[in-house]
Amino acid sequence: MENTSTAGLRITTGQGIQTWHMGFAPVNALNPKSLAELRSALAAAIADKSLGAIVLTSDLKVFSAGGDASWMRSVLDEKGADGLVDDFNQIMDVFRQLCAEMRRSPLLIIAALNGHTLAGGLELAAACDLRHAANNDRLQIGVPEMSLFGAMPSGGGGSQFIARLMGPSGALQFILDAVPISPAAALENGLVDRLCNPESLLPDTEAFAEAMVAKAGRIGIAAAKRAIFEGTELPLMSAMTLDHAIHWDAMRRGNFRAGAVNFVKRFG
Repeated sequence: MENTSTAGLRITTGQGIQTWHMGFAPVNALNPKSLAELRSALAAAIADKSLGAIVLTSDLKVFSAGGDASWMRSVLDEKGADGLVDDFNQIMDVFRQLCAEMRRSPLLIIAALNGHTLAGGLELAAACDLRHAANNDRLQIGVPEMSLFGAMPSGGGGSQFIARLMGPSGALQFILDAVPISPAAALENGLVDRLCNPESLLPDTEAFAEAMVAKAGRIGIAAAKRAIFEGTELPLMSAMTLDHAIHWDAMRRGNFRAGAVNFVKRFG
């Protein structure tokens, strides 16, 4: 297994997947430096045609606590409250670009939530394609922005991602309450997709990612992402037209031929 590291991101490469271990101490806060590292790693992963999936996790006790209070304090001291609002808006534009790039990428991106996942940290997780969480009642998952700032969580487009996971009314209640919930409650409400034993969360998620890449390949994964995420935003008949185009392209370029031959040999 190959290992590479930057200042705050340790990357291990396995069978068609990468695991990104965030280590932006102390709480994987989102700031210009961490966002730049994540965007650079994503661009490199997309360019590597041998990869089909990314597992995003943390080397710290917290998955991510969101916005960087220390960075915000430095901007406030230098530029005042108005300057902070302007600079915060600019860096959140970068965060929104990262989240959009993750969703549009041809890679299956799975968040392995092994610690508190709060504010922008939950937005980052919600932008991933799937979320596996440690089954630990002490772990908190939430968006406290309404209580902290009187604002909804939308630096990374979080309100949109969360609404598509929880449904509009559930997301509105969750965002207005601004009270974190447990992984079990997050599973029940659609915020996470799978609960894992805390000790096996990462290997279980990596094994799942490797199995999906082996089965579908990068082309199959990209096709499924487009058909589901883009198709569900369209009227049904338009979505069916898109689905047909994506399905035919994936059959033509992906693993269908080999799979069809094996199927016929086994069952035909």
